[in-house]
Amino acid sequence: MKNQNKPVLSEEQLDALAQSLLPAMREFFNSERGKKIWAVKLEKIQQRKTNVV
Repeated sequence: MKNQNKPVLSEEQLDALAQSLLPAMREFFNSERGKKIWAVKLEKIQQRKTNVV
């Protein structure tokens, strides 16, 4: 695979992107589906921590 050009975003562009995504992310993680997905993710993280120790 050839070296592909990666898009470079300015700090202003990154801020605008974050501001546009944040409301949708909040809405998703406050939904029942988002809460379930987050709970599963936290459980997996906790299991990995337990298995490492």
